[in-house]
Amino acid sequence: MSTVPVSTVPASTVPEPPAPTGPQSEGQPFPPAPPGGDPSPEQWAALRYCESQGNYQIVSASGRFRGAYQFLQSTWDSVASRYYPRLIGIDPAAAAPADQDRQAFALWRIDGRRPWPVCGIHLVS
Repeated sequence: MSTVPVSTVPASTVPEPPAPTGPQSEGQPFPPAPPGGDPSPEQWAALRYCESQGNYQIVSASGRFRGAYQFLQSTWDSVASRYYPRLIGIDPAAAAPADQDRQAFALWRIDGRRPWPVCGIHLVS
């Protein structure tokens, strides 16, 4: 995947990442932010662009990686089981953009940039 300057990412694809203690009353509390803090909206936009060109409904050619953040279904369900049980079994590519953002934010809080081995570089300050 190529690196694209954040300035070329359309502003409409830069929603605020979900708040760590926001509308998340259905599951466990999120882990604390890592020492460097959470990524900015621009960093999330750059990650989405790198992973999926910002397309929340995209599916990889193999069918394994789904949605804007290219979740495996097993990873999606694992995160959902801890924080958003209502999303278990939902296809990431069919989930609402806000739910994909929430899930990605929760995954970031769990594993940092590791789930995105190439594009995760955009999440580092």
